Amino acid sequence: MVPVNGTHVWHASTDAAWIDRDRVERACAWLTPQDRARYDRFRFDADRQLFLLGRTMSRALVGRALGVTPTAWEWREGPHGRPEIAAPATTLHFNIAHSAGLVVCALSHTHTVGVDVEDLLRGSQTDPALVARYCTPREAAVVAAPTEGWRGRFLEFWTLKEAYLKARGLGIALPLAELGFALDADGIHTEFLGSLAGSDTNWTFHLERVTERHLLAVAVPESRHPAPIVAPFPASLLP
Repeated sequence: MVPVNGTHVWHASTDAAWIDRDRVERACAWLTPQDRARYDRFRFDADRQLFLLGRTMSRALVGRALGVTPTAWEWREGPHGRPEIAAPATTLHFNIAHSAGLVVCALSHTHTVGVDVEDLLRGSQTDPALVARYCTPREAAVVAAPTEGWRGRFLEFWTLKEAYLKARGLGIALPLAELGFALDADGIHTEFLGSLAGSDTNWTFHLERVTERHLLAVAVPESRHPAPIVAPFPASLLP
């Protein structure tokens, strides 16, 4: 269950989840007609599996937290695509993300929540020009010194920015070079520059290497929010 005063994040791999084709068909039965049409439009199996696992995990976890069956609650998307619970009325919030075969789903009973996961191997292909485009001057200095491993440091900032945007439901509407982070011994802190100066800094962030390949970030709009509990998604909840 989701802690009433905290956040819980689950993760699952498509490699492990979809070996059984019968299970795929049972999972598809949980999709709305619109989601089934979207599922069928994917050209590649990997993308199709990520979408289906994301929907299945969310349906199972939200249903369990609400005390209803996975298909008994109504899914909607906000103006920038953030998933929300349209019905029944609830204070529960959730968010999902996926990358390179891994799907994550975060739930919070008390606050909106944003989650992002990035592929560290894909990050090895990052163009250096992205640092100046998406990082604050302070972040750029951290990324640049020393030069070895700069892509990993850039990806930490990028993943935190994505989680923040998703928690606020803003898509990519904010100038990312004006949204900065500092990773200190006492935690993760925000820095807002330019047009974002004066933004609320009362946030809690969490950054974790959830697998050898994947970096996870979680954002919650409360300064003293408990650290999220991160765990594998229970296979028993799959259809």
